[in-house]
Amino acid sequence: MIETEIAEAHEFAVSLAREAGKLLPERFEGPRDVDHKGEIDLVTDADRASEALIANAIRERFPDHLLLAEEGSTGASSRGAWRWVVDPLDGTTNFAHRYPHFVTSIALEHDGDVVAGAVYDPMRDEMFDAAKGMNASLNGEPIAVTSQSALLSTLLATGFPYDLNARDESSRLWAR
Repeated sequence: MIETEIAEAHEFAVSLAREAGKLLPERFEGPRDVDHKGEIDLVTDADRASEALIANAIRERFPDHLLLAEEGSTGASSRGAWRWVVDPLDGTTNFAHRYPHFVTSIALEHDGDVVAGAVYDPMRDEMFDAAKGMNASLNGEPIAVTSQSALLSTLLATGFPYDLNARDESSRLWAR
């Protein structure tokens, strides 16, 4: 029975990430409201609009599920049997500076384990998704991590945390 619920939630997450993500390019070039949540942590009107769409859809379809959202639309930080974890505009700093690298991220946990997720890049129309018992995919095509074991044969990409306090730890981990 849980497999059926996960499959249904996975399809819902993919559809919802695409729908919410499509709000972002509409606001990318035009005027936008940018506020600070912290010293360097930004939030935009696009974050809020995307999150509202996602939160309302989840509440309507899965009223008994908890929701932990980046902009705090519910404040549900406790864990329950089912909990959605949402970042409506992952890459807000990029978005606010008109750097076109940002996504909408939606995941579902069951008893603390992530069981489904969807990450939509609206600027490239790329949907990354996976669910427990399924392969990960990019636009419906299977994807996997590299089988290369030699670092020189791989490509690494990273971003650095906007939280200045976390940069030392991040640098230390990369130095390993």
